Amino acid sequence: MPPRPFFPRAAKPGSKDASKKSDGKRKADSLNGDAEATPPRKKKTKKEIPQKLDEELLAADLNTDYSKRRKNLRNLRPQMPKKQKWPKVNGVVREREDAPQGWNPEEPDLMPDDLESQIARCLERITENIMPHVYQHKLAELMAKQAERNTLVATEPGLSWPVVQRLDNLKFTLDWLIAENDQYKMVDTVKAIIAQYRSGELDWHPEFVTYWHAGVQLCLPRPFHWEEYRSIHDKCEGHEGFWVEGIFGPASDLSKTSIVRFSLRIPQAQPPDGKGLSSFEFPFMDDTGSTHMSIFEDDISILQDNKNHPLPRCLGVGLHYTSDDRRVPALYRELEVNMWSVDDKCFMSNWEPIPVSIRSGHATRAGADRLSGSWLRHRFYTGTCPDQSMRLWVFNYNPGIPPQGEKTLPTATPAQLTAPFRIGALHPIADFPHLDPTLASGHSLI
Repeated sequence: MPPRPFFPRAAKPGSKDASKKSDGKRKADSLNGDAEATPPRKKKTKKEIPQKLDEELLAADLNTDYSKRRKNLRNLRPQMPKKQKWPKVNGVVREREDAPQGWNPEEPDLMPDDLESQIARCLERITENIMPHVYQHKLAELMAKQAERNTLVATEPGLSWPVVQRLDNLKFTLDWLIAENDQYKMVDTVKAIIAQYRSGELDWHPEFVTYWHAGVQLCLPRPFHWEEYRSIHDKCEGHEGFWVEGIFGPASDLSKTSIVRFSLRIPQAQPPDGKGLSSFEFPFMDDTGSTHMSIFEDDISILQDNKNHPLPRCLGVGLHYTSDDRRVPALYRELEVNMWSVDDKCFMSNWEPIPVSIRSGHATRAGADRLSGSWLRHRFYTGTCPDQSMRLWVFNYNPGIPPQGEKTLPTATPAQLTAPFRIGALHPIADFPHLDPTLASGHSLI
């Protein structure tokens, strides 16, 4: 890590350190040879020694490329889980309750962004006849993502996927800055960053940043520290034209870190063939600001299962306000919602009818997320733990006064509680397969 000088810790008279000889041994009493007793004292609360940034040392260190000192994370990461295997079934299993114990649609032995392997696995899972409609839908989403990625990659040939995503965002940002008459004096800086990425001189290094001002790169990739940023910024009088590249993720959806899964079904008085109502589990972005659940027209087609089920009942068109004060009309339909407990292997509540807004198209990439709405917090207890996992914990009982044997929220370790907010690291591991989300909090990457 970049050098951070501390004030020296001076030994206090009468302290344990001051009573030691140079060889580290305690002084002996002149009468009996025993170790000299220290008179009892009241315990004092430890005070943190303040850190002082050495400006000259920082200036000399700005030309150090810390990305080249990064440890090989493959040696730090645990072994990937084994491939999940399910027993053979007779016929076709289409209901979650009938699936083998422990079944889930995830593939923990594959990286989420390894689209080719994920697509091949879907084709394999479909032949196993366990929830094949789930994998057919997943296959369609993966192929759509692969097509979108290939199209975007073709715009910046020869560059890595994170860099391609970052350039796409920077080009959008540049157009916005120009449209706003460059009121923040950042056009030259953004153009310079784009040029450096395209030349290969600058690469995307997760959790490393570079500082820029008025189109000039001020350092090579280095870990972000607030005191360094403040020093460099203030020297440049950086309220205009100052830029920290890498503090935000390469893609525009990287702040969406919390995903929940809900099961939906179409309410019907008489299910087809006298069977139970068919449901489907979708991933949702947990948006605490959305009032109503929001899905897509393509999701309705999935719930209809090739027209085996009718269209959900219509509720009319509703208007809702977005964060930028726009009114957006949307068609609303009646659907029933529930949530599956992986631990208890059952649904967590009764099926409940709710109004759901239907957006056009389908959920594939940034900005096209299904939104959870307020039902989750209406029906369940929810909680988070500052263990750096960004998980949302959901309970159908009060975890503060749990019944015997019930689970509660996890407890964060002291290191997790004091860990700094991760700058530029709010991104899904799917975008960076060489990063390990289980890396111990506070463990240096270099």
